[in-house]
Parts: sequence; structure tokens; C-alpha cells
Amino acid sequence: MIKQEIDLQFEVHCETGNTDVYRTYLGKHLLSERQWIWDANDTYLKEIAPVKLVPGEYELRIETVKPGTGTFSIKNVEANEATVQNNTRIVVS
Repeated sequence: MIKQEIDLQFEVHCETGNTDVYRTYLGKHLLSERQWIWDANDTYLKEIAPVKLVPGEYELRIETVKPGTGTFSIKNVEANEATVQNNTRIVVS
């Protein structure tokens, strides 16, 4: 199958926690791992991930790296050449 170039962009928000580490995944693939060093309530980080994907559906998710206790969320997902469903599912045709 031919892979399609997708420019994936989304915001990472931290509701609680400071200096915690988070990981973002698209399907089973790690996109990024970063340490949150900013004020949790006033700042968000915009992630930009150029990816090559075969047609299919991919779940975008975020997790806190243990022993961290921060609460992270993903908002405002955009993907050119793909459809975004429910702000977490990327569908490549």
C-alpha cells in the first residue's frame, strides 16, 4: 500500500502537574515524549507531526509517564489529507 503524507497538528494541555512527562501516540507508534515545564493552567503546547500513513484508522492518544501524576489532554486536532473524528481518531482514505 502507498503511504500518504499527513501533517498532523494538535494542542497538548496540562490540567494538573508540573515537570511531569507525557507521551503521544498515533496508533501503536510513539510521536513524542516531552517533559512539561510550564504553568499548567496558562500554557499549551502545539505539536506538529509530519507522518506517512497507509490508509486506515488511527487513534491519537496521550499518556502520563509514571510515576508522574499530571493530567494531560489533546485538543484542536487538525490533519491535512485525512479526516479527524471525535478529536482523537484520524482516518486516512
